[in-house]
Amino acid sequence: MVEEVIELLTENYFIPIYLLTLIVSIVRYNRYYDTILKFFPILLAYTFLNELLGVIIRKYPNYSLFKNVEYSEYNFILYNIFSIFFFGFFYAVYWKLISNGKYRIWIQRMSVFVLLAYLISCFFQNPINTDLYYANAIGSWALLFCIGLYFIEKRRNKEPTYQPYNLVFWISVGLFVFYTIFPILFLIGYLDYDTWEKFRFRSVLRILIVLMYSFFIIGFVFGRRREFK
Repeated sequence: MVEEVIELLTENYFIPIYLLTLIVSIVRYNRYYDTILKFFPILLAYTFLNELLGVIIRKYPNYSLFKNVEYSEYNFILYNIFSIFFFGFFYAVYWKLISNGKYRIWIQRMSVFVLLAYLISCFFQNPINTDLYYANAIGSWALLFCIGLYFIEKRRNKEPTYQPYNLVFWISVGLFVFYTIFPILFLIGYLDYDTWEKFRFRSVLRILIVLMYSFFIIGFVFGRRREFK
C-alpha cells in the first residue's frame, strides 16, 4: 500500500502542493480568520481531496463513481462540479473586496453568465464523460476580469499595485498567472490533442499548478493581518 501511495504521488507530483498549501493556510489562519477569505482553507481541502480522488479513480478503476464499466475511469464530473464552486468562491471574494458599485454589478452579471455557460454546455456535452472545457474557459476569463477590476480599483485609489504583505495580492497573482494560460492549454488539449501531446502541455499545466499554489503559500507566510485588503 505504501509503495502504491509513493508511486501515485511520484506520478502526480503536483498533488502534495495542494496538501502543503492547506497545512500552511491552517497554520496561518489567525492572520485572516475574520476576513472574506476565512473559508479559503475549506476550498483548499476540497481541492486536495478532489484532485486525489480524481487521480485514484483514473489509476484504479475499482474506485469508480459509476457501476457502468464504460465510465469506470471517468472522473470528469468531479472536476466539472469543482470548477463551479471554485470560480463561484473567487467571484464572491472579489465582489466583496471591490467597493466600486459599477464593478460589483459587472461581477454579478459575469457570475450569472458563467453559470449559464455551464448549464448550456451540459446540453451539448455530457459532464460525466468530458470536461466542460468551453465553460471552463469562460469561467477562467471571467476570473481574470475580476482580478483586473481589483487591481484597477487599487490604482484608481492610488494604492501600490505591489503589496508584499497582503495575502490577497499573492492569491491574485497566483490566480492570474495560472488562468491566463490554463484555458488556452485546456482548449488545445481537447481540440488538438496531437499538439497537446507534442509539446507536453500536460507537464506545463502541472508546473503552472505548482507555481500558482506556491504564490498562495508565499501569501500565507508573509501576509500580515493589518495589510489585508
